[in-house]
Amino acid sequence: MKKFIVLSFTLLLGGFVFSQNDDTLRPSQNYKEIIIQGQKKDSKEKASAQLQESTDKLLSTTPGITLIKRGNFALEPTIRGLNAGQINTTIDGMQMFGACTDRMDPISSYIEPTNLEKIQLSTTPNGEQTGSAIGGGINFALMKAELGAAKKFSGKVGAGYQTNANNIQTLGTFQYSTKRWALLVNGIYRKADNYQAANRQEILFSQFEKWNAGANLVVALNDKNRISLDYIQDEGYDIGYPALTMDVAFAKAYISAVTHTYENRSRKLRSIESKFYFNFIDHAMDDTKRPAEMVPMHMDMPGTSRTFGMFSKAKYVLNPKHILTFQLNAFQNDLHAEMTMYPDIGSEMFMLTVPDGQRRTAGLNVADTWLVNEKLKISYGGRGEVNLSDITTKIGRQTLTSFYDGEAAQTRVSGNVFAQANYKFTKKIGFYGGLSYGQRPPSLQEIYGFYLFNRVDNHDYLGNPDILNEESISGNIGVNLKYEKLAISLEGFANSFTNYITGLVLPEFSNMTIGADGVKQFDNISDALLTGGELTVKWNPIKVLTVQSVNSYTYGIDETGGFLPYIPPFKSINSLKYHHKGWNVKLEHVGAFAQNNVSTARYGEGTTPAFNLLNFAVQKHIDLKKDRALHTEFGVENIFDTPYYEHLDVLKIQRQGVNFVIRTTFVF
Repeated sequence: MKKFIVLSFTLLLGGFVFSQNDDTLRPSQNYKEIIIQGQKKDSKEKASAQLQESTDKLLSTTPGITLIKRGNFALEPTIRGLNAGQINTTIDGMQMFGACTDRMDPISSYIEPTNLEKIQLSTTPNGEQTGSAIGGGINFALMKAELGAAKKFSGKVGAGYQTNANNIQTLGTFQYSTKRWALLVNGIYRKADNYQAANRQEILFSQFEKWNAGANLVVALNDKNRISLDYIQDEGYDIGYPALTMDVAFAKAYISAVTHTYENRSRKLRSIESKFYFNFIDHAMDDTKRPAEMVPMHMDMPGTSRTFGMFSKAKYVLNPKHILTFQLNAFQNDLHAEMTMYPDIGSEMFMLTVPDGQRRTAGLNVADTWLVNEKLKISYGGRGEVNLSDITTKIGRQTLTSFYDGEAAQTRVSGNVFAQANYKFTKKIGFYGGLSYGQRPPSLQEIYGFYLFNRVDNHDYLGNPDILNEESISGNIGVNLKYEKLAISLEGFANSFTNYITGLVLPEFSNMTIGADGVKQFDNISDALLTGGELTVKWNPIKVLTVQSVNSYTYGIDETGGFLPYIPPFKSINSLKYHHKGWNVKLEHVGAFAQNNVSTARYGEGTTPAFNLLNFAVQKHIDLKKDRALHTEFGVENIFDTPYYEHLDVLKIQRQGVNFVIRTTFVF
């Protein structure tokens, strides 16, 4: 009853977010976009700056997203306190799953801004998702070659250097365009040494090196049909993880897709997009570069993830008031992870940590956008999904029998339903609110995992084939205010969970990892509750000055009233920006409250102190002849060399101290 009252109270008093344009075909308002690159001329300056940022940095400044940090590379995104299998992460709608049992390789680590047109964030279930999830999802939409571009050959080249960690990067994007076909290629190389925290404290094993290359070919079959081919290859080497017991020798991803698109704005069947895709991840954990005194026993831990699938989505205008969308998708994912231990005395030992798990999924989304009148729009729909999970090898099934007596194969049904209303009270004020019910099947790791080590609570984890689907009822309510010089966006939300999945201690089992505190098994607790909200304010007191504040807060409790893990405290990012004649001068404050809402005994988390940082940057955009441009940037991050870490940083290792940044991009 207490949680129901809190849920109701949050929905009544929650807040408010802005629409990003008035297109009636646009999804409901809890669907946000971060534009990285675009075809519009006025996007050159922004795109030049965005290309030089890391994917992690772009995600970290987005309201509702917080990152789990294990090193200086591959930070894992969470959405409003939900992560891993609770959210749906895709690349251009393609399902993709990390291969590392320690979650060192979130999908975001295999994509770069040079690949992207935009990042799409959904905070609740909606009709765009290609998998069941209770916490929304992130889709990394790939940049496409432009047919009939104003310039036949165009591109961008850039380079950047950061003094902290001796961090270097070079990048390039190139496009060749005709009316019938166009080719876009891009690439980036990044390398960093160990970074330094405040007071020049070197954080060992925080280095990384990687490269990424992508290509997109678009061919117009006629004025309504086109074929698109995508390929991305991303490879990282010698990646350090100071918060974990092992580093990464290599992390490689190969991503490919072929897409057919049909568009006809004059007919009721507006568009059909069909994609077939395949991706493969090869990942190897490594401890050979750690000092001998830090390695009780040498281990090799390789893993692979292989996914192939398809989706087809259509948009149909039933009548002037109803726009229907349909999406059918299917995919198969195969996971394999193993560990070989080499004791000083005795023979080597081998085990599977993800024992050749396989999942086959098929689902259907149906949604309707109902334009009730000029002021009111209602979007509603649902998704149904069937999941077939199994272990595909004899040794994998033998691994499962060591802790489970039943059959490995299982079939699960899941899905969601949602409804969202948007009401334009005046041209400057809009309200919206929505409700959704969703459920998600446990991941292959949560079903079949075998002694997966969690550094946060220092326990080994076992899977649980008897675990139930996790369920959630969520609601959001908001208002948008947009005036000539002032824009305010405030949103409140609440998620009430049933069969929340977490780890429960198995006292009768002994840990496999040396130094671990014991063994837990993935299991359900009866219920949990998440509430919170985001507030964004943008003010232009004069034409050349912009003041912006982005704020977010999440609060989570479990069935005992204890605090849930991975819940960030209140965080605020505030900036003052002066822009005039190609000059941009930005002063930024980043701060967070202390997080004392932790349940150390149950989840292993400790408290986190508050912090405040100050950053400064100067950018100059110079327009040159023949539609060329030069974009340069100089910045100082953490100006006062403040020692700090964020709450989701594993082991609370200090983040970077003062850092000088120099970047330049040439657009032609």
